Amino acid sequence: MKGLSGLRGRLLRTYLLLIVFGLSIFVFRYGWITQDSLVTELEQEQELHAFIISNALEDSVGKYIDGELPLEGVKHLADQLATGVDARLTLLDARGNAVYDTGVDPATVPNQWQQVEVQTALAGSEQHDIRVDPLSGDERLFVAAPIQQEGHEFGLVQLSIPTTQMWNDIRQAWLALLGTALAVILATILVSLWLAKSILGPIAALRRAAVRMAAGDLEQRIAPGGGDELGQLGQAFNLMAARLQHMIEQQSDFVANASHELRTPLTTIKLRVEALLGGARHDEAIADRFLSEIEGEVNRLSTLIDGLLALSHVESRPDTLRMDKVDLSFLLGEAVATFWPRAEATNVTLTLNVAPQVPAVKASAPQIRQVVDNLLDNALKYTSSGGIITVSCRPLNEQVAVSVTDNGQGISTADLPYIFERFYRADKARSRSGGPGGSGLGLSIVHSIIAAHNGQVSVDSQEGKGTTVRFTLPVYSEDADGEHEAVTQE
Repeated sequence: MKGLSGLRGRLLRTYLLLIVFGLSIFVFRYGWITQDSLVTELEQEQELHAFIISNALEDSVGKYIDGELPLEGVKHLADQLATGVDARLTLLDARGNAVYDTGVDPATVPNQWQQVEVQTALAGSEQHDIRVDPLSGDERLFVAAPIQQEGHEFGLVQLSIPTTQMWNDIRQAWLALLGTALAVILATILVSLWLAKSILGPIAALRRAAVRMAAGDLEQRIAPGGGDELGQLGQAFNLMAARLQHMIEQQSDFVANASHELRTPLTTIKLRVEALLGGARHDEAIADRFLSEIEGEVNRLSTLIDGLLALSHVESRPDTLRMDKVDLSFLLGEAVATFWPRAEATNVTLTLNVAPQVPAVKASAPQIRQVVDNLLDNALKYTSSGGIITVSCRPLNEQVAVSVTDNGQGISTADLPYIFERFYRADKARSRSGGPGGSGLGLSIVHSIIAAHNGQVSVDSQEGKGTTVRFTLPVYSEDADGEHEAVTQE
């Protein structure tokens, strides 16, 4: 790892960016809420004080207006009440003129009639205002409450306090929030560094293993990790490495087998041509036999190449198969009709057994026809005269099952696990000596095509009693495939 310039640095910067962004939103939102709460709390407190003082002064102010109490008595009570709430108290008459002020000479107090809190108090409600006091020059919070008795307003009580302490409290709240945010950011840095190290350790090991694999060391594996995503990534890497190694081995075997299969007919052709060129062409019987053998080997080569091309197309480009709505009953009927003359010529009974109301399947009709043709070809090769081959089709849950059953020579238990491998032939000697054996690609093609259709293929066989090959295909669904398509019959 290269400091903070690599993945570790990007992880750290990403975590920091997310945390700082989230904390910024939280700090500013919570800070403003806290600030509004502190201001509102102070305002409500002073409004309550003003209301209590106005009620406490009602009787005294009423007696003063009636001439029963001198102004000094009202002033004395106002001083006591103002001291109790630690605020400057101003008594205003109903026109907003200052009658008494506990902090300054009332003569210097300008008329308060137009002030927000005064107008609101006269309207019977509570309000506040924060403004600079022209007398003291400092910012103060002003509240007011009416002094009234039996609906008659005698005047107003105006309270004011400096906002210095309020802003100090707000500043302390902001500092506490910022301090908490910085502590969280510091903790995030430490946790991010640890997390980056714990994450990048396995990733670095994975990178080293991948580089070695790219250099040709296919034995590379990752040590088992935990059950988290990194552990699962290591397991996926090991599985990929194992499959890649298997695929390369398969490819090597495939090349060797293909070379061998191609070499055998080419050698035969070469020997026959050399014999003909050496004089055998002058013997009509030998020339005809050699030419017939050359034709057979050419046909074998053609079949082999067609099989290889089919395998390559299905396995390398399965997503290019055009899936349509296919009527299996019609397709199987065509296939059976095609193979009927061959079956009749070898005295084999070929029958078709289709269950009623078999649903259409989602498939590539040419590919499925090739599957059926391969299975029928195999069945006819390994079924003796007087044998029976049955092609069946029936619904099976959300699929359609097709089977080709014969009572021919069957497959040995030892050979069954390998019959879908390329070039594998259960009777190699017979297939290479002119018997019914093929190229060993037929069942491999069947397996690949059915797998590309998301179906399943299986084989049941007993040596000397016959073989059944089954495959399934998904039922066609118009809901899944959109608009209705015509049933494919070609």
